[in-house]
Amino acid sequence: MYEKVHAMSNLKEAFQAVKRSRGAAGVDNVTIADYKHDLDGNLEALQTKLIKQTYVPRPVRRVYIDKQDGSKRPLGIPTVEDRIVQQALRQVIEPVFENKFLDCSYGFRPNRNCHQAVEDVNKNLKRKYRYVIDADLKSYFDMINHDLLLDEIALEIEDNDILSLITKTLKSGILDYGCYQETVRGATQGSNTSPLYGNVFLHPMDKLLTERGHKVVRYADDFVILHTSRKGAERVLKSLTKFLKDKYKLILHPEKTKIIDTFEEQFTFLGFVFNKGFLGIDKIRVKAFKEKIKALTSRNQTVNMMYSLKYKFNSIIRGWGNYYGKGNVKSLFKELMSWIKRRLRGMQMRSWKTPKKFNKALRKAGWKGEIDSIAIRGWRNTKTIQSHIAMSNKWFKEQSLVDLVDIYDEFHPQRG
Repeated sequence: MYEKVHAMSNLKEAFQAVKRSRGAAGVDNVTIADYKHDLDGNLEALQTKLIKQTYVPRPVRRVYIDKQDGSKRPLGIPTVEDRIVQQALRQVIEPVFENKFLDCSYGFRPNRNCHQAVEDVNKNLKRKYRYVIDADLKSYFDMINHDLLLDEIALEIEDNDILSLITKTLKSGILDYGCYQETVRGATQGSNTSPLYGNVFLHPMDKLLTERGHKVVRYADDFVILHTSRKGAERVLKSLTKFLKDKYKLILHPEKTKIIDTFEEQFTFLGFVFNKGFLGIDKIRVKAFKEKIKALTSRNQTVNMMYSLKYKFNSIIRGWGNYYGKGNVKSLFKELMSWIKRRLRGMQMRSWKTPKKFNKALRKAGWKGEIDSIAIRGWRNTKTIQSHIAMSNKWFKEQSLVDLVDIYDEFHPQRG
């Protein structure tokens, strides 16, 4: 099996996957473009190191990103070469584990996604699974025990060279603001293999719950368990808490993990709000989306609208809409598009700078008669009749603005 990892065809395929994922440089400051400059030579050198087993991964570069609750999430950025090795390794061993993973697991698996997980939860709620254990694993990826993970992997992988390579990648270390830290536990988020390791580590939990007849839906470390009675849910939560702590040294967050009566309360899973048959969007996610749009429509900038939409706005709107369009969100999408267009009108009016250009656009749009003078830099004037005529819905379509409502209609063609 190890020979498959360092096969040149596998390494080339791994590089293409790394290239598609893009990503920043690691501690060696080598970018994907730098590595590609002499791709054949670099891959041949890497292959030689893997064959001779002299390959040693470099420490990952620690970065912190803002979480929606205001805290920071630590991520690790491996070097390009280390990402290639991890991806090459994943391509060989992932099919082995896919044969054993259960249907209740949806995260980071081939042909599985968040929407399927959400649909599974909805389906079970309709089957009178009234009570939901909304579980939260405390610092899951940072707490994965290496020895226990390797024991789980060794149940399926007997190749010692593969196991040795996995150990090297797990224990590569972290460079945090210039300070080296050993990685004695955890699967660094940001690595190509951490999603697979996360699923391997939680597979015994999936198996335990499923064999006992419980309904569980899991996406990576985010999961819910559904039950028909509160007492039953309480028993499951108690036994699960003990199982995770005793066997895997994992802790369910005592404040964030709770049992919810879905007849009385709503709950959030994967950014969707489940509320008595209505599928909405978490307010935190809506706020984060609006903050992105606000940042792009900040004051005092001159823009080419069509260029800005194509290269800045549309990808954000399309990505967000394609994720949340599955919900019952048409009214919200209409409100958001109205707000987005107002922000864009303000940005365009500031770009025109003078009333003369605004008036010209107004005439071109078909305005007849006199034009009252307005302050084109004033926010309140983005709601005037003049601004809506100069930059109408038709104008935005001509500028190729992606519309959330159109995305919603694609998800719900029967509703229109």
